[in-house]
Amino acid sequence: MMSIRPEAAGAEASSRQRELILLLAAWVVLAATMTLLAKQNLSVPGLYYDEAVFTGLAKDFVTGHVRGQHMPDHQVITLAGRPFPLFIQTYLGALKSWMLIPAFRIFGSTVAVLRSTNLFWELIALLFLMLATWRWLGLAAALIAGVLLAFDPTYFFSSVLDWGVVVPSLVCRCACLYFAVRWNQLRKLRDAFFVGLFAGLGFFNKADFAVFLIAVSLAAVFCYWRQLVAAIRQHSSAVALAGLGFAFGAGPMLIRIPRMIAITVSGPHPNAPGEFREKIKTLLSMYDGSHFYRLMNVGGVFERMYGGAAGPKVWTGIVFIIACLVFFALSYRQTIPRARAITFLVLAAALITIGVFILPDAVRIHHAVLVYPLPQLIIAALVTLAWNTSAPIRTTAVLLIAIVCLSGFRSIVATQELIRQTGGRGRWSESFDKFCRENRNRSGLTIVSLDWGFNEQLMFLTDGPQLSEPFWEFNQTLPPLPPDPNYIYLAHPAEYSVLKYDVAYLNQLQKSGGNAEITPYFDRQNEVAFYTIRFRPQ
Repeated sequence: MMSIRPEAAGAEASSRQRELILLLAAWVVLAATMTLLAKQNLSVPGLYYDEAVFTGLAKDFVTGHVRGQHMPDHQVITLAGRPFPLFIQTYLGALKSWMLIPAFRIFGSTVAVLRSTNLFWELIALLFLMLATWRWLGLAAALIAGVLLAFDPTYFFSSVLDWGVVVPSLVCRCACLYFAVRWNQLRKLRDAFFVGLFAGLGFFNKADFAVFLIAVSLAAVFCYWRQLVAAIRQHSSAVALAGLGFAFGAGPMLIRIPRMIAITVSGPHPNAPGEFREKIKTLLSMYDGSHFYRLMNVGGVFERMYGGAAGPKVWTGIVFIIACLVFFALSYRQTIPRARAITFLVLAAALITIGVFILPDAVRIHHAVLVYPLPQLIIAALVTLAWNTSAPIRTTAVLLIAIVCLSGFRSIVATQELIRQTGGRGRWSESFDKFCRENRNRSGLTIVSLDWGFNEQLMFLTDGPQLSEPFWEFNQTLPPLPPDPNYIYLAHPAEYSVLKYDVAYLNQLQKSGGNAEITPYFDRQNEVAFYTIRFRPQ
């Protein structure tokens, strides 16, 4: 058996250390660039209802008392005499609220702190990705994957305006990848435990993480079944620790599985009309970088977001498809390096996408984005392969990467310009944040939400007023509004209304006149974002 000379081992260690320093420097540059870009979005657009869902429970724990009535089926436990969040909904754990609590405790409960914390954790995910790729595919692939992800508009805006637990899910996916690669190289038991732990936390964060776990497992069995069998036989303790880590991370969600199954079985038919078409549109807008521009352009009304302007598009999807086709063409003709690793990534990405299409009601981008960061990894791996071929191919690869990054940057800037011009339209309007600040400490006031989209923001952004969200109990006949001058009722204009109860009240009061005072609140382009209804003193 040939021994490695000490000089060679030392040179290799020194080279790895230089690569690590370069990788960390690149991550710092990307993190600084993203932070500068994100600075303007820390307060604009306004706070969205599904952003605030996680913040209110975190704020309750920090302050020590419950502020209003949160979403049905949430669950808290008492910890150190405070209401500690455990579940947001049946299928949604409170991991994101946990990630916010330290920041709220240190810096205060504000929108800027919320979004800065989102960005911080998403940059941690980016670091995990780059470190894992460096260990697995090399420094060049790590740098390319990092740049591609950092300038992806979907990644960027979900890093700041995270309303579907995208951030904690991506942290868990990238951490799983990193510790899996470390375990495969070093065989340390702690890495096996962390693989299971982050897989479990991802599942606890949201049950749709199961799509990622199943897809990656199937792809691994297809590509590495011999290695997996050998690992199970030779490293049973590592397998057991990984299982323990998963049980520790996913424990509360595992207990809820029977309840989720019962709700699914007893609920309505899961396949809504047009769901497949909606998922196709979501997938395409994710890859072409137009999703958040479309969403902001229509004020958060998903039903209208594909009928208007799309803004500048990104080449990610096109380059991804080209890269996969080139890979399969080359693999068919010749043996290429790392073919099995790239096949694993491509198969896992395909299975995740299929899983999202099979999953009922998974029509929003926070479902489709479960496939990230595999597309970026695939492109990075194939570009590094192309680097060792002819000069024209190298030049083409570099140009494609540059085009993807520049088009992503252009899309980010265009979306930010739209947000700057409007201050956020409709359900994202900054005017509602301003209303909350104006009434933050008015303890003699009661604010009543007549539609979905107000109450969670009120719980997070106000402290004094009493809050009410009575529409959950409305039926065919709407109850009359109490004409108390200390009540303010909130309503959306028709284009932003979800349940339409508020529109019915507005129409009734506008026709009857009477003692009601209806006040519109406008965005920066003088479009109505919401109305307040208040009765004058008799």
